[in-house]
Amino acid sequence: MSLRSIPEAVVDEKGADDELAHACIGGDARAWDELVRRYGSYVYAVATRAYRLEPQVAEDVFQDVWIRIYDGLARYRGDGTLRAWIRQVTISACQEHFRRSKKLGVVEPLEEAGAAPAAVTDLDEALDVRLAVNRLSSPCRSTIEMAFFDDLTQAETARRLGAPEGTVAARVSRCLRRLREDLQEKPVQPPSGEMR
Repeated sequence: MSLRSIPEAVVDEKGADDELAHACIGGDARAWDELVRRYGSYVYAVATRAYRLEPQVAEDVFQDVWIRIYDGLARYRGDGTLRAWIRQVTISACQEHFRRSKKLGVVEPLEEAGAAPAAVTDLDEALDVRLAVNRLSSPCRSTIEMAFFDDLTQAETARRLGAPEGTVAARVSRCLRRLREDLQEKPVQPPSGEMR
């Protein structure tokens, strides 16, 4: 999965997300809009990249997920991250799509092979990397994005930054070390926070 294609809107900060969830539960329309903006691309990515749903089907599942979230948000316990809870709701909606398709005689080999859960894990790991990159200082963030997200060579990255190649190489090394430390401090959240 390309890091370039990972949704950027997800914040995934426990306190900020819990506040947002409580505002939504309280009926704050702006908070609901922010929740959809923040996690909409993530929901769509799980449907299209992990479950490989066609765009029109993914749109239907997307709508179903947000109805489920709207109806079930009051039951979000906050035990895990909001992203983990939204992931579970999305997985459930995708699996329900496969069950309905199977009853209609449509064969969905991806679900049968069990590839989707692994793809969701890959998506979440890539998203954790994206979030860690977003937490880097500006020089590190832009250098890492050019070198790895934009697939630029060291020479191209140096040209864009207006810096010598040796400086870029040293910065990439230093920034990757910071990124690795950040990822070790904030391990990937296991799926939890299921709807009850």
